[in-house]
Amino acid sequence: MRRQFCLPLVLLAVVSLATSTNAAAQTCDCDISARKVTAYDALLALDEQEKQQALQLHLPFGVPTTPTGADNEILLIQAEYIINYDADLRVPTWAAYRLRKDDIDEPRERTECFRPDPRLENAADAAFCADYKEPIYDRGHMVPNADMTRSESAMINTYIFTNMTPQHDRLNQVIWQRLERYVRDWARVKGEIFIVTGAVFDRDGDEQRDPDSAAERMISNNSQARVAVPSHYYKIILHERPNGFIENLTILLPHTNESITGTAANTYLANHITNIDEIEALTGIDFLTGIASENPDKEAAIEANTADELWPRN
Repeated sequence: MRRQFCLPLVLLAVVSLATSTNAAAQTCDCDISARKVTAYDALLALDEQEKQQALQLHLPFGVPTTPTGADNEILLIQAEYIINYDADLRVPTWAAYRLRKDDIDEPRERTECFRPDPRLENAADAAFCADYKEPIYDRGHMVPNADMTRSESAMINTYIFTNMTPQHDRLNQVIWQRLERYVRDWARVKGEIFIVTGAVFDRDGDEQRDPDSAAERMISNNSQARVAVPSHYYKIILHERPNGFIENLTILLPHTNESITGTAANTYLANHITNIDEIEALTGIDFLTGIASENPDKEAAIEANTADELWPRN
């Protein structure tokens, strides 16, 4: 008979408190308790079967490839979305997720807790609250919190820094926020869509990904320059019709601090519609790998297609 050893209740309480305190030590603007931070961090750690299920759910058309020479990238898989994180740039290069009408029909008050991702084993790879203490940029979500209102834990787990990039405040709060709202409208209209949101690093304008060493870095108040600033952002939105046809709407926006509002914002977004081929050239990523392995011609047609206009929102 195997002997079982139990810690005294007082010691268990001390261990639990120490774990919670440690989890909350690096948070900022946090609306939840240390105990909840610990619990929600734990939800990020999936076993292999859960990871495969998440990949199939959020990337049914294939897992994007890693660009040639990108040696610092880490695939971070959680239940609600997938992140590809560059440990040298200290930002995600893309994030992917499925969004259904039912996912966003339940309103939820914004609840936040910015913090490092506990899955990063090397602290040098992580971004921290101190990195984003500076006067220029917002902490811009790759996967927006408003797409994860299905539960408090899902919303809170969009506030890990592996889901953040430095964004100019006018981009983040105006045109990008409008695009995020349109994505939710498209999910409601179409029932289910698949989204890949990504950061581009092409500061020299040669239409190819810059080496990490050439990336502009955000200078924080502690004089550190650790986190890279993207030159552009994109969204690839995919929808499979009942007949199997896969339509896509792809938008590429320069990372500027322009404030574009009203009808001009719709025109601006429409003028920045592009195709997946252009995003692949800029990033060095091959996106629809699952389709390519089964039907290369179908993949080529989808990636070359440029939508004529923004999708209807009602």
